[in-house]
Amino acid sequence: MSLDETQKQTPGQLSAAKHLSRPKGNPPCEIPGYDLDSLLGRGAYGEVWVATAQNTGRRVAIKIYHHRGALDESFVAAEVEKLVFLSADRYVVQLLEVGWNAEPPYYVMEYLPNGSLEDRLRRGGAMQVDDAIEIFRDVVIGLLHAHGKGIFHCDLKPANILLDQDGKARIADFGQSRLSHDQRPALGTLFFMAPEQADVEATPDVRWDVYALGALLYTMLVGEPPFRSSSSVGEIDSSNGLRDRLQKYRELITASPPPDAHKKIRGVDRELIQIVDRAISADPRHRYHNVQEVLDALNERDRMRYRRPLILLGVLGPAILLMIGLFFAWTNYEFAMKASEKAMVSKAHESNQFAAELAATNVSHAINARFEDVERLAKDKEFQQLFLSTIHDPELEPLLEKLHAVRATGKNQSPDRVQFQQHPARQALQQRIMDQFNLPSQANTSSWFVIDSHGIQLASSYDANLAMTPIGGYFGYRTYFHGGSEDLSPTAPTPPPIESTHLSAVFRSTASGTWKVAMSTPIRHEGKIIGVVAMSVDVGKFTGLEPAEHQFAILVDGRDAPTHGVILQHPLFDKLLENHEMVPLRFSEDPQFRVQLSQFETGTPVVGKDPIGRDELGAAYDRDWIFAAQGVSMPTRPGPAAPQQDSTGLVVVVQEEHAFAVKPIFELGSQLSRQGILAAILIIVVVLTLWYFVVRALRRVPVGAHATGDTSSIIPPHEQTTIALPVRNTTPK
Repeated sequence: MSLDETQKQTPGQLSAAKHLSRPKGNPPCEIPGYDLDSLLGRGAYGEVWVATAQNTGRRVAIKIYHHRGALDESFVAAEVEKLVFLSADRYVVQLLEVGWNAEPPYYVMEYLPNGSLEDRLRRGGAMQVDDAIEIFRDVVIGLLHAHGKGIFHCDLKPANILLDQDGKARIADFGQSRLSHDQRPALGTLFFMAPEQADVEATPDVRWDVYALGALLYTMLVGEPPFRSSSSVGEIDSSNGLRDRLQKYRELITASPPPDAHKKIRGVDRELIQIVDRAISADPRHRYHNVQEVLDALNERDRMRYRRPLILLGVLGPAILLMIGLFFAWTNYEFAMKASEKAMVSKAHESNQFAAELAATNVSHAINARFEDVERLAKDKEFQQLFLSTIHDPELEPLLEKLHAVRATGKNQSPDRVQFQQHPARQALQQRIMDQFNLPSQANTSSWFVIDSHGIQLASSYDANLAMTPIGGYFGYRTYFHGGSEDLSPTAPTPPPIESTHLSAVFRSTASGTWKVAMSTPIRHEGKIIGVVAMSVDVGKFTGLEPAEHQFAILVDGRDAPTHGVILQHPLFDKLLENHEMVPLRFSEDPQFRVQLSQFETGTPVVGKDPIGRDELGAAYDRDWIFAAQGVSMPTRPGPAAPQQDSTGLVVVVQEEHAFAVKPIFELGSQLSRQGILAAILIIVVVLTLWYFVVRALRRVPVGAHATGDTSSIIPPHEQTTIALPVRNTTPK
């Protein structure tokens, strides 16, 4: 029998053993004067409990240190020391009481009922940009105050940011913090810890907290920390020992490309992207040198956002100039016209109005004929059978499911998309579309295509170039699929397909620069919409607007959209195409080439310049014209096939040469010149006055602005664990 004595345990080891043996969910000890109510969270060295003061009934939070058997009161003193330094700081959780000699030791702090930022992210996902900035600013200011008193936090993360009753942020848990003269290493939390901090020999640096700030802001915007993925977590967890784990973490951060998920969030501007990118730079030399620079960058962003409305005010100058120009032009026109001229113009206008109505009716009939074409194909039993056999093919169905998940757009030719394009089971449907396109009646049709109910294009007559073919791409965001007035974002959720025959919004051809429009109709099988079949047509081909020597009709986009007033078809465009020239992009983007449709609302004769005549290519049209306009109504069609929209959004404008209609009149010349000079002077005065006030305002820019953002999910709290260094026994021997 051994006579060796049983080894005695230290008080710290006895406390740890007692904690390990207690039932889960029970308080680890009793705190004099307080009733422990519920567990709030666990950390590397202990637990935080919500308690009620027995004397006052006040709710408090108590941090109890019972982990690590070798822990002594010096560790508690280190954290309490930092809280005492910051005891009057509104941005830090306040210390109320310390149990120095208790077993285990503890300290009491104020309880914040809204929980931590981690709790908020877990409940609501990624935050709106303005809310994230508001919390981020509070954290930055609180951290700046701490640094001003020589305290580095070293473990900033959502779990350590608490929210008070007003939703304001408070910094908590200074257990890993270091004073500026303290050279001991401090490990933080994975994916919130700077790569150079992940070293047991590292010396505390103010840029550690700068990195953590950037990671915190990224997490609020995106919903998860930068660089974190299931593969990166698995790689780190597979390491052996603390040093190997830290080394893999450093290698992961330094070798990975900079995160970019925050750049795709709505409301995140360029200045905010720069703040995040610079703060989480893997190279500390490229980060902000201190927290003050982060706050300065936030303030500068606010200044830039404040300037934007003022800049917009300056942009309004051209609109004011246009109004002044129109006012003086119309005044001079009224002054110069004689009674006989007015009668002749009125008569010419009536003739042009009749021509515009006739042309609009022809366009409406042409649209109706195209509607019948797509409806005929959609109801064709053989076509429906080809469609069903394609989407339900055992080999194509898995490919389609992948394409539905990826929703690739443009020229993104993934292997799955190429395989789908070349799959033999799709070729029968493809050939049927090609046969439809090659019919003699479709001579003026640009393309035919068919889309499934999830927005994926199954077949198209435009498939000659495999590198550019749209087959297998996602088109559910286009108006001919969902029936709206404008295209959606390609990343928006897939909308339901149209329920009746639809005329799409106009879109510009990248090959010729001309405008196209699509007619689409749903494909129904057993009462259910299973897809959409559509054709696209050059606007100039299906309208049949033939020009004459002194009179011709143009087609204008009259929708309340960014292309409002854009000329879709003009005789000049036909001449350019005949010479194998592309229609310049400026005709659709530059406002000076747009038709002011509002001038036709009164129904009175309108005399003016052809906007195309302002360009050197359209010099032959730089003359006065008498205009009349008529909107193209949607064809009246019976039954459930009636289109969803009431108007096509297209406007036919007939213009007749003014000189030919009323004979030359030149006595307006001198007065028009004088009025033009006066208008130019007034325009210059208005512009200078506007910019004078803009410049003055920009010199007094205050700080303060917010934005909006998106939502996402946050990682579980057990995956945001602080890496703790082994506790060093500092008890004097």
